[in-house]
Amino acid sequence: MRVSVIAVILGLVLAASPEMALARSIYFGSSVELVPISYGSPTILRFEEPVKTISNTTDFVIKPVNEDAPDYALLSVEPRHLGGKIDVSFILASGEIANLRLSVVPKQAKLKIESIYDIKSQRSLIENRAVATPYLGRLDLMTAMIRSDQVVGYEITAPNIDLSEGPDGVKVTLSKVYSGDVFKGYVYEISCLAGDSPIDLDVRSIRFGNPNQALLAYSDLDILDPKDPAKRKSRLIIVTKQGVNYRDAILPIRATKETTKDGDSNE
Repeated sequence: MRVSVIAVILGLVLAASPEMALARSIYFGSSVELVPISYGSPTILRFEEPVKTISNTTDFVIKPVNEDAPDYALLSVEPRHLGGKIDVSFILASGEIANLRLSVVPKQAKLKIESIYDIKSQRSLIENRAVATPYLGRLDLMTAMIRSDQVVGYEITAPNIDLSEGPDGVKVTLSKVYSGDVFKGYVYEISCLAGDSPIDLDVRSIRFGNPNQALLAYSDLDILDPKDPAKRKSRLIIVTKQGVNYRDAILPIRATKETTKDGDSNE
């Protein structure tokens, strides 16, 4: 009974004081950052400094969390309508602009939705990490994944999930996921088990969500050949922004076209 009372009191404290609650961090830079917003309840955005102006707010009710003592670095966002992705720009006191794509989803959606987001500049992240630990950029993460190195500050899991991607005879397995504060890394194992046509891995065509959250991609081989034992397997390694799910991926795995003697192309 005592444990239940403590839990209730803690919940009331966090509800009354959002600045004390835990939150997911969104780091903004020059690109648009995706932020899921729950329909039917307010979502709190915590900024590092006060917001001066906000553009394109028609579809949302945006106001300070405490209207009696307004703090414009702590805003409540509530959608007026269900569904849709709206780009909203928050101009901060320093002149920096946080461009957020607010994606309105139902409260019962399977997508993980936070009630509080910390909206932070990528510049401040780099400055803070320079003091605490060496900053790991996207190229550093990609290099570490190619070499199968351990990465400080990243949680590495091995889900080994078989995916239904690609043409018949191709097996795609999500073998590793690297999760950090800013970036995520995905390692796929692509195996060409059957068939006659070579399989093309075009890393330039990879997409991860909308807007595209993929930043870098690498494959051991550009083309897999089921007839050549040395070319039947390849890794496909992708660095993305934080906040995406492997289900968002559109992988560029397709059978290549073979040219006949008459100049015609066949799959």
